[in-house]
Amino acid sequence: MSDPKGVRFVAAQALLFVVVGGGPTWFGAGGSAGLWRLAAVVVMVAGVALALVAGFRLGRSLTPLPVPVADGHLVTAGAYAFARHPIYGGLLLLAIGWSAYAGSWGTLAATAALWGLFEVKSRFEERALVARYPEYAAYRAGTRRFVPFVY
Repeated sequence: MSDPKGVRFVAAQALLFVVVGGGPTWFGAGGSAGLWRLAAVVVMVAGVALALVAGFRLGRSLTPLPVPVADGHLVTAGAYAFARHPIYGGLLLLAIGWSAYAGSWGTLAATAALWGLFEVKSRFEERALVARYPEYAAYRAGTRRFVPFVY
């Protein structure tokens, strides 16, 4: 069965968010201390900020589905000038920070699975974006995938 809108990506993403969030309870948590915990909080805050700023920039073009909305437009300004999928990047930073804060290897493994899912989902999404917006190909060539200046 085909899934042209990528609904299965969204369902898998939601499941992984639950696993990452509950990871310390289910997989155990060693906790972290001192500067490590502070660094984890900084990474989480940066992730939330990136995701929120990017989400607001998309406006009515925002959708959880990896296909462009019918009345949307290509956004390449703001956080999108530095990363093609900054919301995914922000969510990954949040999950990485949470994993570090909790000191949970199981949570980190779930975060790695989330990263893998975002890799596949973003490639699916980019095929739809190139089909809808031919200028996306040039934008993609010069812009990081998830996190501005990093990846």
